[in-house]
Amino acid sequence: MTKSEKMESIMRELQPKLLGALKRMLNNEEAEEVTQETFLRLHLSAKIIPDLEIQPYAFKIARNLAISRLRHESVRRKNGPKLSIHYEMDIVDDSVEKEVTDVREKAVLLAAINSLPPACRQVFIYRKIDEKPHSEIARLMGISVNTVENHLARGMKLCREFIIALDKQAPSAGHSEQKVS
Repeated sequence: MTKSEKMESIMRELQPKLLGALKRMLNNEEAEEVTQETFLRLHLSAKIIPDLEIQPYAFKIARNLAISRLRHESVRRKNGPKLSIHYEMDIVDDSVEKEVTDVREKAVLLAAINSLPPACRQVFIYRKIDEKPHSEIARLMGISVNTVENHLARGMKLCREFIIALDKQAPSAGHSEQKVS
């Protein structure tokens, strides 16, 4: 009989005993999970454990895992309300931060759109905000579809350049260096 076959045989014999002992401490599902984790740890350390010590070692592993789970559950129960308040506050902080960021991004985008030449700006608004198709924009403005596409391409390019220029200015505007006399 090989070492792995012997280990499987021992584990089959141990399983009901371990489950029975663990069910006194944990619910059925957790007892089964701890048993599986115990077997995994036994399997990983099978080469260094003598055959006679496998059963006591398995019970010790299972006991330690069960105690660890019970401690974790106790901490979670005691601190659960505190943690949920903390997480809710984080969510509120994140949503406020996101809202502020969204407002800033919209303001920058609006400034970029307003900096466009009039015809280009109108095409851009029709397409990107009103979501009108190129053919309808061409009809509304009395220009060709090709001209609509050119205005859109130019508008995108100018908006991108506006935002990049603004980003380059932002770090220097936020830091004022003081001269030492």
